[in-house]
Amino acid sequence: MLSVGLCGCTTSSDGTDSDDGLGGAKLASSLQAYATQLLEADNGSMDTEQRDILQRVAETGEVSVSDYEAAWQRYQTCVVDKGYNRPQLLTYSNGIHQANSETMTAEQAADLTYAEKMAKDYDACMIAHVDGINALYMAQVANPNLYANHDEGAVDCLRRGGLVPKSYTLEDYREDQDKMAHKSDGKDPETGLDMDNPDVLACMAANGYMFTHP
Repeated sequence: MLSVGLCGCTTSSDGTDSDDGLGGAKLASSLQAYATQLLEADNGSMDTEQRDILQRVAETGEVSVSDYEAAWQRYQTCVVDKGYNRPQLLTYSNGIHQANSETMTAEQAADLTYAEKMAKDYDACMIAHVDGINALYMAQVANPNLYANHDEGAVDCLRRGGLVPKSYTLEDYREDQDKMAHKSDGKDPETGLDMDNPDVLACMAANGYMFTHP
């Protein structure tokens, strides 16, 4: 069974009201503009390959599948080069990936220095090779309206895919999140989401949720 966690949401103050029950604040005016923003925000942590891909997106407005896959392969290689096992990727029906971190032994987990170094190394590989490309690709496949708030992006994705009724609201989604976050062990709460549907998981994963296998 999958366990679930929620990533932090990004909000923006430059959006406008919409008539679909969503706030409408946007990450950018287009995928090209979003790519340009990410390039301008880079402090030198991205590798050359990632910057080149973002530049192409800034020109074409599209992230290719081959560029996306290559970025994740460079991430995996980076982690291995730092002395860890090759990280496994969870892949969803919309093609997006999430990385599973290496499981530490009890001894490693008790070693604060090791745990901190491991987290730093994984983060460095993610920032260098994947973060910007991943943000753009997730928006491309599951948040084309570029909602800045992950919850709004997820609701929009679920509605567009016919995975929830058009009447399903942002408040419904947040209530369902809360139920899932506080469910009792072994008991699945009753929600408006079919968590056995891979496309539901894909919408959620592309809009802020992290799923991991136990």
